[in-house]
Amino acid sequence: MSPAHGHDPGHVPDAEPTAASGLEWQAYVDWLAETEGSLTAAADRLAARRGYKDDVATVERALRRLRHRGNRDGGVWGARALEAFGVPGGVTQRLEWMASYHSRFTDLPVPLCADLVRAWDRPPINGSRLVQAWLALAHASVALRRSDLPAAVAHLDAARPAIAAGPPEVRIEDALVRAYVASRSDPHAVADLLRAASALLEGVKGAEARACFHARITDHTTYALGRRTPPDHEAAAALWNDVPMANAPPFVLARRASGLAYARWKMGLRDEAEALAREAAEHAGDGGHVRLRVMALSLLSRIAHGSEAERARARALSIAQRLDDETLRLRLRR
Repeated sequence: MSPAHGHDPGHVPDAEPTAASGLEWQAYVDWLAETEGSLTAAADRLAARRGYKDDVATVERALRRLRHRGNRDGGVWGARALEAFGVPGGVTQRLEWMASYHSRFTDLPVPLCADLVRAWDRPPINGSRLVQAWLALAHASVALRRSDLPAAVAHLDAARPAIAAGPPEVRIEDALVRAYVASRSDPHAVADLLRAASALLEGVKGAEARACFHARITDHTTYALGRRTPPDHEAAAALWNDVPMANAPPFVLARRASGLAYARWKMGLRDEAEALAREAAEHAGDGGHVRLRVMALSLLSRIAHGSEAERARARALSIAQRLDDETLRLRLRR
């Protein structure tokens, strides 16, 4: 299971360097030698890309010098190596996990998330264009949880070329972050962003990832339906009912139940809505999605009566405080 799409924090094979072991230039050059068979073979491949304008021995010496660069800029040959070989697959998987809203990375406390993103945002990792895209999304995710919408957009704008060249997962994530920001400042821009995200869904690798993105697009769409004049909660409920439940991950099941709970509540079906809000909290707990559980409990506190509503709100506030998540705190204040 891809770590960015499921609930495993991401396995990186032992042969590949990771942030935990410190992906410095030495680890990167060692990875090149292992994957290419030898450092000489890696140097030959680099030299061939430039029509042997530099002889293989010269290139190999340049790669050996990279081993002593630590986390400093790798210069010309560092950039050429990253362009030719990229970064280890496990590294991009881990960064995708950190950048994806539907991963459990967003269930960690915000200060810890910020520290982890900064730890990865350094050479040689951040010299890769794909890594730059995922890092921008990860920084934007932290900014959103701090309720700093301008900072989130600034991170995405700074990496616009890298994001535009990225795979569908990168571009969908970018569109959904921008849609969230636009829903608070420029609602008319949301529809185009959601259409762009939907058009990319078929290109997403992995059924679970597609299901999570589908649920998130539905969430944005139904939010807009609820803000119409008059609101169309029946249409919103119909969209959530169209989200498949078979083999769906807990993230999707929790989102679906919450969406239906809100629509049913607004349609005057309080008992059904209350049961669905409890179901959403259970699915979120089953998947370890702490933030989704807070949202479900918050919704339950609005639908339920008396002591149950008070307990649900108290639990939600307690979790939000522990996560140091300003966006959740603002949601609960509303």
